[in-house]
Amino acid sequence: MATPAAAHRVHAGVTDVVISAATGELQISHRIYGHDLLEALGADVVDEEAWYASAEGLAATGRYAQTRFRIGEGDGRLLEPVYVGAELDGELLWIYFAAQAPADTSAFVVDNDLLADAFEDQVMMTNITIDSIVRTAMQGPGRREPVRLRFSTD
Repeated sequence: MATPAAAHRVHAGVTDVVISAATGELQISHRIYGHDLLEALGADVVDEEAWYASAEGLAATGRYAQTRFRIGEGDGRLLEPVYVGAELDGELLWIYFAAQAPADTSAFVVDNDLLADAFEDQVMMTNITIDSIVRTAMQGPGRREPVRLRFSTD
């Protein structure tokens, strides 16, 4: 029987960044394997679902993601996402942040290092959607540097 950390063969996750039509804020949602984050945190947890629902689990999740995902305006000025929360959905952990949307959305800089410290082969795909246009930054082995995504043709 496979252990939870070996239950999947790929170390990959997806981050989606959109501007909320209702609030105008930048909404960031990360989707990663919950047991991978536990391994990265060095957490010895029996009941994964209960831990992620606990104050301790939620706080540890937010602290971890806050330090490993950075997003900036096109000129490189970092935005300051605020941790909203997290929830476990089967094996997948959803982690949510929100930030003030910049006035200029013609370009962003993304540096997504979620789980890269724990898994050499970790790949993170970050999709940013502006006015129905999607740009994607892929970061993984051999491609860990920040990525600039442009939404204008200038």
